[in-house]
Amino acid sequence: MWAQLVKDSLLRPREAARRILAAGVPAAVSMEAAVLVTCAGVVFGYLALMVDRDAIDVVSASILGRPLLGALVQLAALAVVVVLTVRIGRLFGGVGGHADALALVVWLSAVMVLVQVVQLVALAVLPLLAAAIAIATILWAFWAFASFVAELHGFRRPAIVLGVVILTGIVLFFSTAMLLAILGITPQETS
Repeated sequence: MWAQLVKDSLLRPREAARRILAAGVPAAVSMEAAVLVTCAGVVFGYLALMVDRDAIDVVSASILGRPLLGALVQLAALAVVVVLTVRIGRLFGGVGGHADALALVVWLSAVMVLVQVVQLVALAVLPLLAAAIAIATILWAFWAFASFVAELHGFRRPAIVLGVVILTGIVLFFSTAMLLAILGITPQETS
């Protein structure tokens, strides 16, 4: 069952989202899974940092150097994604709720941790392959997330959802960068 759900998430994300939503995962279970997935992501990120410090950007390396901070940042980011997924989807007539959005975002994060494990192995064996996996993962994550959001909100055209996801990501990135600059927080080189 789990292997098929992972396969569907990678190849047919809308079908995977449909199955996750049909499961009716309670919010408390999704929250526990969010903590587990976040901790696993931080551990594998830290291992990647140990394997090849140069393969990770300065900001990620700084956060991963402090695992508790890394976990808190990832949990906060997950919460922001869930809230934005519901709110922005509803602006466009979507019907999805927070509990379902949380289940979908946590599942997507879990699949990304599995991909992170594959990337970590590739980083240790063949770094060029790890870079290719990273690029493919980013492209897949946008497509899968747009498909999940389309299924969550009952939208028929995932391509339009993808456009809104990318636009929201750009706005969020620049807003966060401006806020951090105003606060005087800049990435520091770690050594």
